[in-house]
Amino acid sequence: MFQWFKNFFKPKRCAICGKQAVDARKYFNDHNEPVVVCRHCTEYAERRAFRKRS
Repeated sequence: MFQWFKNFFKPKRCAICGKQAVDARKYFNDHNEPVVVCRHCTEYAERRAFRKRS
């Protein structure tokens, strides 16, 4: 239980570059799964047709 709570607040990793997602943006990938993308990779994510989620 404590590990789950600890992972909930853990910084997310970018789905494209794998680094910690500073100023993260949320997208859906090709398989309709929610992913997090960092600020530097947003242009690449939009070229790959990732859809923004609210």
